[in-house]
Amino acid sequence: MNSWLKKSLALYSANGLNFLLNILIIPILVYYIGFQGYGFYSVYIILSSTLLFLDSALSKSAVSNIYSVKEAQRAQLVSSTRAAYIIAGVLLLLATPMVAKGVSALFPLRTDQLDLAYWIGAAAVVEYVLALPGQYFQMLNVLRGRHFAYAQYQLCIQLSRFLSVAIVAAATQQIEWVLAAIVLRKIPDYLILWLFWRKQAAESRNPVAWSLVTALYRQAAPIIGVALLQVLATEFISIYVSHAYGAETLGKYRSVYDVLNKIWFVATLYPVLVYPKICQWLADSHKKAWLKDMLSYLNLGSALIYGALTLTGLALYPFLAQWFPPLQEAAPFAAGLLAGICMSGHVRLGYEFLQAQKDAGAALLINLFSLGAGAATLFAFHAHETREIGWAWFTSQLLAVVIVDIRNGILLSSPLHKSAMGLMPWLGVGIGVFTTTSIHGIQGAVVSLLLLAVFMSGIAFLAKRLRDLRQNKWAR
Repeated sequence: MNSWLKKSLALYSANGLNFLLNILIIPILVYYIGFQGYGFYSVYIILSSTLLFLDSALSKSAVSNIYSVKEAQRAQLVSSTRAAYIIAGVLLLLATPMVAKGVSALFPLRTDQLDLAYWIGAAAVVEYVLALPGQYFQMLNVLRGRHFAYAQYQLCIQLSRFLSVAIVAAATQQIEWVLAAIVLRKIPDYLILWLFWRKQAAESRNPVAWSLVTALYRQAAPIIGVALLQVLATEFISIYVSHAYGAETLGKYRSVYDVLNKIWFVATLYPVLVYPKICQWLADSHKKAWLKDMLSYLNLGSALIYGALTLTGLALYPFLAQWFPPLQEAAPFAAGLLAGICMSGHVRLGYEFLQAQKDAGAALLINLFSLGAGAATLFAFHAHETREIGWAWFTSQLLAVVIVDIRNGILLSSPLHKSAMGLMPWLGVGIGVFTTTSIHGIQGAVVSLLLLAVFMSGIAFLAKRLRDLRQNKWAR
């Protein structure tokens, strides 16, 4: 078994446990603090996940530069990256009041005692800044290929978060104390960080190259812009729900969304595993030519897998709703939401290719178009008993899929008809969503199962095709 596969298995094993913890915390919180409390908690999650993209952008900039600088400059690059992290933390702390006011304006949600959205914004920024040493440690793990340490540390941090939130929610049943616990659990997190960091070799002290710091920020800026628009393209619906329906409906929508978005289980590690690999391939002319030939198969395979996941969910949803009644309240928007989340997982792979090819500007435009399509859908079908939420998800992410796949094909000089071939599975997904929302109950599930059978046949055919290509390559 090659080392990359071993690292992938280690990361996904840890990520799988994180995945289970993140699912388990949802019913625990809904049970103890209710849908309204979960609505407030979801605002915190939205902001904290948005802030994480700053670290992701700096990490990607460092990984990208490590392959372009000389060996002697790599230690200096690490020192410069550390300075970039420190500066980012200081600037975020100074901007805390402004961020808090912005969150309060976007999510006009209050309790009887205080403007909780404002304090959620402040708490999320403080928690993120306190987490920066750990994020820097994880960046070093990615940079130096220490994927096992990365996986173990991530698992310990997630376990700490799960236990803190679950215990405080059960003991107090107050969202305010849950938010305080999230911030204060950084104290034991520092002990975990020290236990991991002391096992690593000491870093050499090198002077900071401010030109490298500037270059890191310059390269990170469009990635951050793409990430912010990517978040806005999905989270603007949460903003809409908070304005149109209030905290309780936001909690119902987000509790379903936060379960379904675990479909991104594979996509969450694209920046750690896939992005560095794409950078390596693009730096080698032979591997770049191979990537050009394989791009259409990668897109088609991703579309078939995510499409199959969508259709499986559509087929199972009527049965799950009978077993778990809260899902019935999400029925008006569930089909479009599920399809949109799966499309977004596919798009994330496309964004890794765009960013590796330093075409973050195209990703910015794609997110703008996606955001515009979703907002127009919400505006056109406002107050349709939450059905507009599913329609907005489906429309915005379908547009992103089409543009991302075609743009990557153009950048790698892949024929247009091959890019179009990779889009065909999404037509089947659209048929599944339409029939599910039009034909309720078992009949709609049967149509989804028939489409799923077609998708599984497509996956089997693609696997056979790739095997034949590999055998022909070895035969030459």
